[in-house]
Amino acid sequence: MTIGRWIFAVVVVALVTLVAISSLQPRPRPVTKVQTAVATRMAITRSVSGAGKIEPVHKVNVSSNITGTLLKLDVAVGSKVIEGAPLGQIDTSRYQSQVEQQQAQLQTTQAEVKRARANLDYLTKEAQRLEQMRAGGVVSESDVTQATSRRDLAAAELSAAESRAAMSRAALAEARNSLGWATLRAPIAGTVLAVNHRVGERVRGSDFAEDVILVLGSLSEVDVRLEVGEYDVVYIRPGQAAVVEIDAFGTGTLPGVVIDSGRDAIVKNAGTENEVTTFPVWVSLANPPPRTLSGMSAQVTISTDTHDKVIAVPIQAVTVRPAERGNLDPKQPALRPRHKLDKVVFVVAHGVVKKRLVEVGLSSETQVEIVRGLEEGDTVVEGPYRTLARELADGMTVSAEPASR
Repeated sequence: MTIGRWIFAVVVVALVTLVAISSLQPRPRPVTKVQTAVATRMAITRSVSGAGKIEPVHKVNVSSNITGTLLKLDVAVGSKVIEGAPLGQIDTSRYQSQVEQQQAQLQTTQAEVKRARANLDYLTKEAQRLEQMRAGGVVSESDVTQATSRRDLAAAELSAAESRAAMSRAALAEARNSLGWATLRAPIAGTVLAVNHRVGERVRGSDFAEDVILVLGSLSEVDVRLEVGEYDVVYIRPGQAAVVEIDAFGTGTLPGVVIDSGRDAIVKNAGTENEVTTFPVWVSLANPPPRTLSGMSAQVTISTDTHDKVIAVPIQAVTVRPAERGNLDPKQPALRPRHKLDKVVFVVAHGVVKKRLVEVGLSSETQVEIVRGLEEGDTVVEGPYRTLARELADGMTVSAEPASR
């Protein structure tokens, strides 16, 4: 082998050796890119949101307790009426006859009362006359006893006649009441929202099943009924401010006020894996738009609590890690884990992240209050989500950049 070949072989071996040695050396850990935000002092407002339906504050069903043909209807959908105004008429022939029959029956019973009272007066005087004659020895004791018995029987007959007369008066009042139901009148002032019967149709009145003829409501006073979860309803109280967006009117918002919340839960799919528990909440609209209609969909946001001048970070900056004993950062106050997962943030300092346990308070749609664990001005990691939720660990080197807004 020539000297040139030996030199070439030595160079090749040296290069292979250098490559092998460099591959065995630990490579520097790549820098993790993160997005950051600064802990800022601000006001945090907790809100509860939900979808609901527009309902008139005053809404009643107009029906009748009697059965008959609808002869006349004086209103239509959209008609405005005042309280007590006539709305329609049901056939009264049957009920007019009943009133006349009861009037005749009452006259008969009243005549019986007069006859019974006259008979009682006569027998009372007769008994008194015989009592005086017995004192003079003209009549016997048995005659007086018979007269007294006839008087007592007449008193009982008068009482029975008066009872029959009272029953007749009650029956007449009921018949007149039924006749009054034949004329439909507005129980409240408002707008006709729906008409369920046409002229000529038969209305079936009953005390057990309501046959609604039309629906009245006041569209100048409306509220929104929505359902919120059981974990949110505990924060809702009457008088809280709300913002309402009616879907049909676009993106404009209207001010509202919570007027009440239900005390009885609405449970759907009870006893199944999909069981849902909600509570109704009513939000009043002070000035609804002129074209607001009953049943329109609306989105409601209720402001429940506000904390002023608190330290807050973007809500996505708070993540969870398995609970550990003790503190990871000696600067932060003692926070003892009580659950299987700790709420933590990652603070960036000199290109290195430090995990800190935090205690959170109120949260809005974008920000969360940090009660303990952070100071104003601290820089925290808020993204990317996958990095923050799974990959980021205490002591990692990062390359920080502000998040794009």
